[in-house]
Amino acid sequence: MKKIAYSWVLLLIPVFFSLGFLPVASPEETAAQVTAAIQAGNAAEVARYFNSMVDLTLPGFDDSYSKTQAEQIMKEFFAQHPVKSFKVTRQGSSPDGSQYSIGSLDAGKKIYRVYFLIKSVNGQNLIHQLQVQES
Repeated sequence: MKKIAYSWVLLLIPVFFSLGFLPVASPEETAAQVTAAIQAGNAAEVARYFNSMVDLTLPGFDDSYSKTQAEQIMKEFFAQHPVKSFKVTRQGSSPDGSQYSIGSLDAGKKIYRVYFLIKSVNGQNLIHQLQVQES
């Protein structure tokens, strides 16, 4: 009996999301979660919000990468440049609902300017572009 009830719950969750019964994070909430992940230097958590392909610019990298490739590049970056602090200095949105954030990442020996762009895709707010450049 419990297995049947559990199966129904699993089947209904996507229906509730699609009908809007369960809340979906706003672009602003997603931006806050990405900000927290960058502050923690957590590449896996940042990558959780990547679109399937992401335009990624980091020292030595500037191209469109798959979500998996981009996560590995971010992981290397955070390993080589441990985050001391990250502070968002500017945020905004566009009429299409896109949300951008610009901030300053202190990696000890260097300061980086960080920019990321979040767009909604099929009801999910995902990072389409992420740039980390020396200030």
